[in-house]
This record gives sequence, structure tokens and C-alpha cells, in this order.
Amino acid sequence: MYLYTLTAPRSMGKIPKGFTIQVPSGSTAGPSSQEVKNALQAAGINDPSSLSFSAYGNWKVERK
Repeated sequence: MYLYTLTAPRSMGKIPKGFTIQVPSGSTAGPSSQEVKNALQAAGINDPSSLSFSAYGNWKVERK
């Protein structure tokens, strides 16, 4: 299991620039959209416009 830290490089819906979440993933290529979406929902972000940014390509990704 890998741990990724995702940081919002810009405002994305209700997600402010600089917002950071940690996403666990079994993939070495990066977290899946569903894993990011689950982490956003766990952080209390549930609106559809913000969840549409769940692809990890929208984020600055660091593997820990």
C-alpha cells in the first residue's frame, strides 16, 4: 500500500488552492479517481463540481 499526498494547485470547485489530502492506494502509478473521490468525501467535500476534479492529474501528487 502506498500513501500519496495531493495538493490542489488552484481552486477547484469548493476546494481551495493549497488544500492537501492524503490518499492511500495500492497502485504505484498514482491513486485512482475513485480513491481520490473517497478521500475528498472523507474530508467533507461532497458537492459534484468539486468531486469532478478527482482525477489525480488535477493535483500536485507526491508519493510518501
